[in-house]
Amino acid sequence: MTSLEELASPIRRTSLAEEVYETLLEAICGGQLAGGTKISAVALAEKLNVSRTPVIEALRRLENDGLIEASTGKQARIVEVSRDEISQIYQMRQILEGAAAEAAARRMPREALDDLEARAQDLDAGRKRLDWTERALAFDLTFHDVIAGASGNERLRADIGRYRLLVRSFCRMSGTRENLEQAFAEHLKILEAIKSRKPAAARRAMVEHIASRLDSVLQDVVDHQAETKERS
Repeated sequence: MTSLEELASPIRRTSLAEEVYETLLEAICGGQLAGGTKISAVALAEKLNVSRTPVIEALRRLENDGLIEASTGKQARIVEVSRDEISQIYQMRQILEGAAAEAAARRMPREALDDLEARAQDLDAGRKRLDWTERALAFDLTFHDVIAGASGNERLRADIGRYRLLVRSFCRMSGTRENLEQAFAEHLKILEAIKSRKPAAARRAMVEHIASRLDSVLQDVVDHQAETKERS
């Protein structure tokens, strides 16, 4: 019979693999690891001061995400995160999160709606705070996760989480005060549609919101990657 002590070790390895994955993901999406760069599990393990196992797991996930290509031997190659690739990621978000918003408008519990509205009101009231942008980014994470959860479909929620993880670095790079103000206004429109129990309007508002965020990201991220290449 398996004991709890025996289960603890794989959980730690999974957590470490997640940290390695997120570290590499941010480096790739942020342009620090440029397209075409060859990397090895051994070199990465030494650089990150971890064993090869979590690195290999992280590289396997990145390959599934289409961000690296396995090559012969023990090396992999970074895939260029192009405008088309970014657009495709956001198109998937529109499909998934549009469906989640539609479902949430039908079934989100009143207490969850009240809590999300209270968080929005608190963020709105604190616009003059010096840490408003950080709080707006945190609200964005909560907002999308709550709606995904309210869909009632755990597989949908998991896929939304995966794609939002892929765009996390993009969100940080394009997280100017102006962009966050606009995104917050779009959040309020989505919230109003969900609160009014209008599924079609909620889906439409979410799709439009993600399209608007894509426009900002394509401008800011592509410019950032070009600057990174010039410095390298």
